[in-house]
Amino acid sequence: MSSLLLRNIILSTIACSASLLSINSLAADSEYEQWLKQTQSEFQNYLDENDKEFIGFLNEKWKEVDVEKTVIRDPAPKPLNMPIAKPVVTINKKQLENPDTKKIDQTIIDSIVIKPVMIAKPPTVVDNKPAINNKPVIKKDFNLRTAKFDFFGEQVNIEYHKKFKQNFRERISNTSIANYWEQLATQPHKEIIDQLLETSKNLQLNDWGTALLFDQFSRELQGSNQRNQSSRQLTSWFLLVKAGFNARIAYNEQVFLLMPSQQPLFSTTYFTLGNQRYYSVSLNEKEMKPGKVFTYNGEHLDGQKNLDFSEPNKFIANKHKENRDLSFSYNNEKYNINISYPKDMVNYFKTFPQLELKNYFSAGMPQETAYSLLTQLKPIIDGQTETEAVNRLLRFVQTAFQYKTDEDQFQKENYLFPLETLYYPYSDCEDRAALFAWLTKSLLKLDVVIIDFPGHIATAVKFSSPVQGDNWELNGKRYTIADPTYINANVGMTMPQYKDEVPKLIAF
Repeated sequence: MSSLLLRNIILSTIACSASLLSINSLAADSEYEQWLKQTQSEFQNYLDENDKEFIGFLNEKWKEVDVEKTVIRDPAPKPLNMPIAKPVVTINKKQLENPDTKKIDQTIIDSIVIKPVMIAKPPTVVDNKPAINNKPVIKKDFNLRTAKFDFFGEQVNIEYHKKFKQNFRERISNTSIANYWEQLATQPHKEIIDQLLETSKNLQLNDWGTALLFDQFSRELQGSNQRNQSSRQLTSWFLLVKAGFNARIAYNEQVFLLMPSQQPLFSTTYFTLGNQRYYSVSLNEKEMKPGKVFTYNGEHLDGQKNLDFSEPNKFIANKHKENRDLSFSYNNEKYNINISYPKDMVNYFKTFPQLELKNYFSAGMPQETAYSLLTQLKPIIDGQTETEAVNRLLRFVQTAFQYKTDEDQFQKENYLFPLETLYYPYSDCEDRAALFAWLTKSLLKLDVVIIDFPGHIATAVKFSSPVQGDNWELNGKRYTIADPTYINANVGMTMPQYKDEVPKLIAF
């Protein structure tokens, strides 16, 4: 065989191999292109069915609305210093029958002994939560990206198609916002929402926690600097609406995200549209200031759910624990309490807007912290009468924590959940009242209501039999005051400055 013929055979073989490789590559590209076209077509159809009318709303002229000043729940000033009640020795009816009983200041307490209360032990925590990632968003890894971020101690990984990240660089207007919505709606996004909702389910988040999770993903996607503020807000808005939340965008010089709430919010700006208040919940951004903003008419069919702030303690944030020692004295006997609480949940609670009082009273406590605190307090009240047990719980809350107003501690009104009262060095009247009410209901199974004086919050308890002291009626039931902030005060004693006030009683 001549060298020329051998050379031609080799060249022909190489060309054939190259052709086969090219055909295989084209086949692979063709398969991907077909899948991409099909996916884009599906998204385009989805846009046509559900987003077209909404984009029409966005493209129409937006209306100007007034941003209202924040609502202050109670503008009356709180006491700067708490009065201290005159020491009172409590005795029961049997002690009165003893002729040797000394003539001292005393309060007669009832003889109804409390019934034993079972404290449920929290289930053993096993870290076997499902993986955060669901199925890959697309078939080709080179188009897949992962947003990794810390969510109050929990590491979250969310996969997304690289084309979903769209930067908003236009001048803010109704048409530029409409265009941005359409850009996101025509890119793969359902898988992102599914992963975020699955993560929320695994972490047992309520609506507020879920909204924060969506926003945290947007911040990781778009970056946290100021020039990306519009991209973050618009991306969060898009995803929240697609996930079913009634979220809304407004703008003036910048973009704002607003959401309505099932519970009234205080110290939060808002505007009213169609008899619905839309609150500037901010979600890590600066909230709107009173003035004028523009927003659209109409709603997206997917976004119908208002925020629900109930069950805030469900979040299973328990990786980072901190301890605190608390002590108090009662009838010359000292008691020491040591508690452990999840610091990540304290940080989570810092994000909450100010809610109605009853939300803090009904919130409860994380299971492990609740079990630790209740099991240490239970022996202190076991075998006591109802009023004696309540007095002991009052003394714990009155004296184991130092008093300071929110203005002094936080430079603003800041209601605390019971867990936060265990964490912060100071607390004021509504914080202690919420903690005391939870303790009384948990350990004694007694009905408690909120006592609302101008500038002061206390509680009142419904006892099984009449009790001496200041009391009021609500819904046919008689409640006797128990003030967790009036130092050394027993059941029935009202702070001197509120003695002549008629309070509002609030059930929760």
